[in-house]
Amino acid sequence: MEIVQAKGLHKFFGKLHVLKGVDLSVNAGQIVSVIGPSGSGKSTLLRLLNHLETADKGSISIDGEYICQENEWGQSVYRPGKEVLRICSRLGMVFQNFNLFPHRSVLENLCEAPVHVKGVDAKEAEAHGLELLEKVGLSEKRDAYPGQLSGGQQQRVAIARALAMDPEIMLFDEPTSALDPELIGEVLSVIKNLAAENTTMIIVTHEMNFAREISDRVIFMDDGQILADDDPERIFVSPDHPRILAFLDKIIRKS
Repeated sequence: MEIVQAKGLHKFFGKLHVLKGVDLSVNAGQIVSVIGPSGSGKSTLLRLLNHLETADKGSISIDGEYICQENEWGQSVYRPGKEVLRICSRLGMVFQNFNLFPHRSVLENLCEAPVHVKGVDAKEAEAHGLELLEKVGLSEKRDAYPGQLSGGQQQRVAIARALAMDPEIMLFDEPTSALDPELIGEVLSVIKNLAAENTTMIIVTHEMNFAREISDRVIFMDDGQILADDDPERIFVSPDHPRILAFLDKIIRKS
């Protein structure tokens, strides 16, 4: 069942044409990794899906409900704001930089949105938050503050915070890019555990081995377009586009 669908997405920032007619569909339970060079539009695509940016052209639907559709002049027209927020509440997002509330404890960070956005009872939110901290291996840090945690621990809290809203789909925007190399593994391990639970995920990542191992599909983007959308082995072992070969060769030589 198709749970995310985007058709003909275009996005401009001034004169800069960032997305150039992107089509994307993701089925429930699928794990899709998005790779490609910096500036290719990967993060912008995620931000359009989650309504952190608005599309100029094209349509987006989440679980069968449109948040925007093209009108007769080819412009994206959005539903009323409350409806868009309701639909987009089905998505959770984890950013490059953790965006935790520095003045709130770890557990308070997890409880804030369920209580104040969804109206969940405080005790229920706390119980759920403790379950999620156990899931990401941070039960003992419930009363710590973000500044007392390592980068890897902060990102694991950020994942738990996104999960606290019970999303149907998780979006990850380069979740390890702000981490020291020795901390990357602990975050990737949490994401792998979510994959084992059949969580629908779209992951923008520069971790090629991780993308190859975890993904049902890998999308390669360059210059605002999708150049390939294929099985991981096809992308990484026998890509049929010279731009992908050049990109992977550069990544391998870097590592």
